[in-house]
Amino acid sequence: MGNERALHTATLLSSSKVLVAGGWGEAVLGSCEVYDPSTGRWNPTGSMRNVRYYHTATLLNSSEVLVTGGWGLALLASCEIYDPSTGQWKATADMAYARDLHTATLLNSGKVLVTGGIGLVDSATNNCEVFDPSTRQWNPTGSMANPRRMHTATLLNSGKVLVAGGRGLGTSYLASCEIYDPVTGQWYTTGSMANVRHYHTATLLNSGKVLVTAGADSSFTFLASSEIYDPLTGQWDTTGSMENAHMQHAAVLLKSGKVLIAGGELSFLNPSNISETYDPSTGKWNTTASMINAHMQHAATLLDSGEVLVTGGVGSTCEKYTP
Repeated sequence: MGNERALHTATLLSSSKVLVAGGWGEAVLGSCEVYDPSTGRWNPTGSMRNVRYYHTATLLNSSEVLVTGGWGLALLASCEIYDPSTGQWKATADMAYARDLHTATLLNSGKVLVTGGIGLVDSATNNCEVFDPSTRQWNPTGSMANPRRMHTATLLNSGKVLVAGGRGLGTSYLASCEIYDPVTGQWYTTGSMANVRHYHTATLLNSGKVLVTAGADSSFTFLASSEIYDPLTGQWDTTGSMENAHMQHAAVLLKSGKVLIAGGELSFLNPSNISETYDPSTGKWNTTASMINAHMQHAATLLDSGEVLVTGGVGSTCEKYTP
């Protein structure tokens, strides 16, 4: 890429190109770049109005990209929309709350659910908001039972959203999980994970179940364990553990139905080039080719070709994984 960046976002556009936005390089970035798989090259595009990292980026049904919150020169409530047809950003309505380390999920209605966050020391929120692209406005919705950040949010096949784990208020870390129902706008509790975990990943499998991997526990011990959530029972089951512990790694569902885990931290601020794949048919992990460079706080994007593009994370290097 043209810029070194970590803690950025990478979004697969409707054109099959990839938009990378913001992040942290030598300073907090507002710059953006677009990757063209047909040439293997990056091109600059319009910069965001605000520098930001720990933000979210969501591809809307209009093919535009909504960016929310994050940390810039301060904690941000601001939001912006990228138009791929012009390569430019425009401001949209601010969220009611400034937040980072939150999640943003595209609902089946085309609206976007934002949950939790606020990455200030020992702080978190249970507040949630919904963005309506037709009005470009935010509306409040039901609050989670637990304040949380560094959690995951996964759109289930039912159209509901599973939120798992994260860090709560103070030094509390969570194994608890909740389900959001867009029809009622309310949350209800569901089965808790066996492990407290934050900075983990959650991947919707082709079976409709959700695979949660790795992260760290309340003592900041890095985890190799994995668990699977079954929406039909509302319960979690343990599955095979990875060969290595990972935190701030990337997880991608491959077209084969397997899950690729790439990089992350093996220990605090110790980036890794190790990759592993999970096979849902066996419940086991297998090591696969290591990345050329170690990456942490990076992004991984499934391209239309079935390859996986890994971008940045302690540097500007990019790599492609061919299953």
